[in-house]
Amino acid sequence: MLVFSTAKFEKTIHMKLIIVPTDFSPLADNALKYAMDLATAMEGSLMLLNVYQLPISFSEVPMVTISVDELRKISEEKLAEIKAQIERITEGKIKIYTESKLGDVAEEVDALCKILNQFAVVMGTRGVTGAGRFFLGSNSLSVIGKISTPVFIVPPGATFKPIRKVGLATDLRNVVDTVSVSPIKSL
Repeated sequence: MLVFSTAKFEKTIHMKLIIVPTDFSPLADNALKYAMDLATAMEGSLMLLNVYQLPISFSEVPMVTISVDELRKISEEKLAEIKAQIERITEGKIKIYTESKLGDVAEEVDALCKILNQFAVVMGTRGVTGAGRFFLGSNSLSVIGKISTPVFIVPPGATFKPIRKVGLATDLRNVVDTVSVSPIKSL
């Protein structure tokens, strides 16, 4: 269930929207900072998305350790805190929307991308070194594989710099028919 009416949302937004999935971790906070700076630079807006799952205690009999209502309340409270912090930092220059969902991150990002007119998704990933640097977190990979919207993957410690170069990753299948270069050109 969306907290706001999609039709109302689309009428009230006149800037570029960036969806930012967050699990409130330091990596997600870094990606959020990056998204905030990107939104500021391009006069955009942010959609903060927290997707939570029921924690299950594994014993002889699996048990849910917290109710869905409690999880939703915690998620909504944390999103409200982050929204207030961003509004203070940016002096209200960025419009911020929040969404709290029970489910799978990739599925919920995909669902939002199907109903909103977003510019991009910005999310963090865990830091790895050596040969492992080519493997992103499972949520990041799931989102990249599920949606056609541009996804900015922000590694730990990365800071926003104006975009000068863009890399395009593709599986080389039907590139001309499946890859839209207009969003890249708009950068």
